[in-house]
Amino acid sequence: MKTENMEKLLGTWAHEAGEMATKAFRHTGDLEFKSGQEAVTETDRRIETHLRARIAEAFPDDLVVGEEFGGPAHDEVNPEDRVWHLDPIDGTLNFALGLPGFCTSLALMQGDDVLAACVHQPLVGDMFTALKGQGAKLNGAPMRVSRRAHLKDAVVSAQFKKDGLLVSRPEVLQALFRETMKVRKTGAIALEMAWTAAGFYDGLLAGFRGPIQLYDVAAGLLLLTEAGGQLSDFEGRPYHPEGETLLATNGLVHAELVALLNRSAD
Repeated sequence: MKTENMEKLLGTWAHEAGEMATKAFRHTGDLEFKSGQEAVTETDRRIETHLRARIAEAFPDDLVVGEEFGGPAHDEVNPEDRVWHLDPIDGTLNFALGLPGFCTSLALMQGDDVLAACVHQPLVGDMFTALKGQGAKLNGAPMRVSRRAHLKDAVVSAQFKKDGLLVSRPEVLQALFRETMKVRKTGAIALEMAWTAAGFYDGLLAGFRGPIQLYDVAAGLLLLTEAGGQLSDFEGRPYHPEGETLLATNGLVHAELVALLNRSAD
């Protein structure tokens, strides 16, 4: 498929998902939770069902992994197979509470490579897209990571769970608050990865107890790298899909954050 066709297709699907979410916003009913106190709504399920149908129509040989209905594990897929990773509503708790910090995330992978990505925040109207080797865009215009070069001037997103690595190491969070300008956590990692790629944030770190799911971050991985950013694990080693730690930055504050994380671990 031609580049412009894939980009248009991603945008169309994301807009359709956004219309469904917007229509249901603040009309989701009582909160419902699945395992790990993760919120879910009927809209999550309807959007994922819709996106799966769109993918099956356009690319019948592609595989799909979604947050609500699952799919094959990354290490069980043949490297030549193409796999779509979907989060129909990332930030579902925000969505269910009536808060605007949510998005739809779509990413196409082959092996460990992300080929295409789209993150759409419907209430704001922002559409973040990237195709491998073609750069990243915000609402159709090229986007780049920020140019802030020092951690003391940086705004950093901290992603964590109650039983995760960051919460078990409070000295890390304390150091982040003390040594950055500001720390933020919206509660939608796909959206915050996109914000880092667009230069709104200077860095993002995620440390969970267990693998970070690709439907949460695959789109952000491509957006960030195509926008000129840098990825690694907390030790500064190359990031591998489904690793337990992820550091995504503008590249300029990366070494400082790696040093902070490892200094705090000593």
